[in-house]
Amino acid sequence: MREAILEGKRKFVVRDVPEPVLDEDEVLIKVRYCGICGSDLITYVEGVPARYGHEYAGEIVEVGKGVKGWKTGDRVAAECIGSCGECYWCIRGEMGLCENFDLAWSQSTGGFATYTKVKCNRLHQLPSQVSYEQAALAEPTAVALHAVRLSGMGLGDVVAVLGLGPIGQLVVRLVKIAGARAIYAAEVSQSRIELARDIVDEVIDANVGDAAARIHELTGGRGPDVVFECAGAVSTTQQAIAMARKGGTVLLVGVGIHPVEMLAGSVALRELTIKGSMVFGAGEYATALNLIADRKIDVASLITSVMPLDDINEAFEKAVSGEGGKILIKP
Repeated sequence: MREAILEGKRKFVVRDVPEPVLDEDEVLIKVRYCGICGSDLITYVEGVPARYGHEYAGEIVEVGKGVKGWKTGDRVAAECIGSCGECYWCIRGEMGLCENFDLAWSQSTGGFATYTKVKCNRLHQLPSQVSYEQAALAEPTAVALHAVRLSGMGLGDVVAVLGLGPIGQLVVRLVKIAGARAIYAAEVSQSRIELARDIVDEVIDANVGDAAARIHELTGGRGPDVVFECAGAVSTTQQAIAMARKGGTVLLVGVGIHPVEMLAGSVALRELTIKGSMVFGAGEYATALNLIADRKIDVASLITSVMPLDDINEAFEKAVSGEGGKILIKP
């Protein structure tokens, strides 16, 4: 089989490698499509060996001898979380906080390959009306769903979303169906602005306007009830904290890697709640897949590029540029 392996900064090499060997409780999946996640980009740019490709869907081509309830030919997607299921956090259903998460994640196989393997207890059967392409977006939809649930957003709340990459795009769609009274967003990419224009009440081009000032104006100087920071940038993190209303909530969804200065007293005096959001919890992947199947959320419109495995470097560079929506690799 063929697999894309990172061999330095911004350098994937597609190599012939042995097929994965199954444990008793695993299945072998022929990967049909695998999405590029924003979390992949940081390690790609820095050349860090890691597990790449966790947003995949495909069909089962082999089952381990201890697997029950699954057969070859089943159309599936799989949860990417390598949680142990036994630690304090896993028992609470907070799988993304598993104390063994990093180890299990690094040891699992990725989806930028002809085949990948996964534990059978992470599988989800695809409804007939869900395509492989749509199913590849179940994982990021679950991530966005988790963030929306953590925010405590209520019916009739005013919401702001800073950063309209794939996760930000999914967040605006989920808060819309969850009953937000108004949704405002800010983004620098014209293509991503266009993807959200029919969903949000107003999208601000952050290249030419002061997003924080405009959103304050739109909310009568009060600020949004909930702000989702989905860019993982220092400037948008500071903006999110500054623009939230008194007593409001800020969700840090983007993966920021640089220190952010903030005035702690302002957070205290305004009684802000600042939360982080990490992957998804028990049951949320299934809920995301159901929302896609029931056409409650349109993920197909967010797929702006589908590229072959041999073009994976070009695909990653396109993703790094911040243009367009979700990019899928078709092994």
